[in-house]
Amino acid sequence: MILGVDVGGTNIDIVSYDGEFRHVATYPTKDTIGRLGEVVNEIVNELGVEVVGIGLAAWIKRGRVIKMPNIRGELSIELEVPYVLDNDANCFTYYSARFFELKNVFGVTVGTGVGGGIVADGRLVHGEGLAGEIGHWFVGGDEECTCGGRGHLEAYFGGWSFRKRFGRDAKEMVEDGSVYRIDGFEKFCVALANAITLLDPEAVVLGGRIGGNLNVGVVKERVYEFLMDGFEPEILTLNDPLAVAKGACLIAEELKRP
Repeated sequence: MILGVDVGGTNIDIVSYDGEFRHVATYPTKDTIGRLGEVVNEIVNELGVEVVGIGLAAWIKRGRVIKMPNIRGELSIELEVPYVLDNDANCFTYYSARFFELKNVFGVTVGTGVGGGIVADGRLVHGEGLAGEIGHWFVGGDEECTCGGRGHLEAYFGGWSFRKRFGRDAKEMVEDGSVYRIDGFEKFCVALANAITLLDPEAVVLGGRIGGNLNVGVVKERVYEFLMDGFEPEILTLNDPLAVAKGACLIAEELKRP
């Protein structure tokens, strides 16, 4: 039995995996982050879990958490079984590659913030740990980001940005189509086009509360305006709120193998 934990800016989702995925629980991040180890250990003992995968909305460099721009509070992870910790967008991308049976994928999660992950030749690419952080690419302007920088993509596109700049919920903006008329959407599409030019993936997979609900046709049309001839990736969405937790399970499964 494997446990996958998705620690996002808003919620913590937990999934078990024994060849089949099952949703175990969901908790609010702000109330749970400080006792995450205690909560997970209870489930580990109850289900007989052997290994845990954790997808965290954080910057993780050489295995160490160096910043959690969209999570408030102290992270507590002291588990009674082996565990692997990875960025949440990496977990999403790894699951996306398996789900769509692709070997070269750029995954982008848009929820509270914007995250990115890279799978090349079927393997996650970490670099020194921060590869794929598209949400913190400089896209111009002077909007302040939660990480302390300015002009980052996430400062123009994503849940916290929409609330700050427009005073509106992201779900409403996606549903009424206004999300496609803001300057942040163009910045988002330019960033995707630049990532495609750099990585030449088979597909870009969008997920998260916002990304998974975007209109693929609209996104693809806009992104392709910025691509030169020769690049023709699929633009896909994976609207599965448990995708990060499932990806964390699959990454932990690799740890379990002899």
